Amino acid sequence: MKTRNLKIAALTLATGLIALPLGGFALAQNATPATPAATPALPQGQPMGMTQVIDHLSAKGYTEIREVERKSDKLFEVKARDSQGIRRELLVDARSGEILKDERD
Repeated sequence: MKTRNLKIAALTLATGLIALPLGGFALAQNATPATPAATPALPQGQPMGMTQVIDHLSAKGYTEIREVERKSDKLFEVKARDSQGIRRELLVDARSGEILKDERD
């Protein structure tokens, strides 16, 4: 009886020692940080919302984005700072995010 219990204990210990590195490997795989997602693509012809325009301009290096004003279904007027810290007034295409006008503010 003792021999049987000893064999079961040894088998359990051996199984645990084998599984331990595999569990660590699985954890290491999940620990890798995900790359930030790009701005999601909009369905063809759909205009961006205000937050999408802000995210798009932030990704292009603009900061202190303020006074985001929808001029029409197709255009946003935005005041922001460029990567050098200079105030800019931008006219942004609401469908593509393309900057149509970029003037010093």
